[in-house]
Amino acid sequence: MSIAGDALPLRPLSIGEIFDRTVTLYVRYFGLFTLIMMVVILPLTVASYFSTYGSGAYQQVLQQATHPASTPSPILFSRLMQFEGILMLVLLLQLLLLPFANTATASGVADLYRSQRPAWRQCYGAALRRWPAILGAELMTIVIVGAAVIAGAFAFGAVFAAGIFLVRGSTAAIIVFGVLAAIFMIAWLLSLALCVFAMGFAFISIVVEHAGVFEAISSGFARIFNRRELGRAILVFLALIAISIGLYIVLGIVAALAQGITHSLVLYGILTAPISLVSSTFTALLFAVYYFDVRVRREGLDIQTQLDRLE
Repeated sequence: MSIAGDALPLRPLSIGEIFDRTVTLYVRYFGLFTLIMMVVILPLTVASYFSTYGSGAYQQVLQQATHPASTPSPILFSRLMQFEGILMLVLLLQLLLLPFANTATASGVADLYRSQRPAWRQCYGAALRRWPAILGAELMTIVIVGAAVIAGAFAFGAVFAAGIFLVRGSTAAIIVFGVLAAIFMIAWLLSLALCVFAMGFAFISIVVEHAGVFEAISSGFARIFNRRELGRAILVFLALIAISIGLYIVLGIVAALAQGITHSLVLYGILTAPISLVSSTFTALLFAVYYFDVRVRREGLDIQTQLDRLE
């Protein structure tokens, strides 16, 4: 169904306009994009709740922490390991399923750019048809980000060890080394974040462009790690982090106050669940809007031709 009157202009956006369009899409199509994300987030939230607050092992650990004089249960350790195993399974499922919700969201944004009214079934259909490539990209994400983490940790450890040896007895050298170490840490974390951005673009291009795994990853890194886009990507990331922190602080305080007054872990879980849903939906929409903005800047009208061919 065409929605030409509400068609989104496919043009380069400033960083402020990227966030403005993300908010506009979220508000205007709140039901659609919330439902797309809820398909994944709601079951994971329920499973996460029962694996933590609903776990007998968690309750025993909490009781032991609040009442140290009580005698610990002899089977507490085995139950705690079971609780940790369930929690790790939930996190693994989130890592496995979230890219499908993100790419379904991007498919919905692509429909809007094509002046078509998206439906959550069609959005998920577009993502599920590319499930082998998405799973392959997930595996490559673990490899790439894991390698970046290990390499950065090794480099930081080597620099730190060399610095300790070189700055002995010099207060000025210690201060300079501390500043350089902080700069190195910030650069490392930003590099990891940009790698995540590039892989997010790769997932979207798998669905929107029907790209293969390695082609999508290559294009994702090329679109982020270039002289023209690198600074913009850092600013978008920092703005997203600031918004996320503010959201978590506000909702976290409200949920903590409610739990402190009622002493109900159920109520605490109910109040904190929207945090994950809102944050995940907003982030997925932001990635999609930013992805199309980068492509418009790099490829111009070629993207419109691809969107016209997109089923």
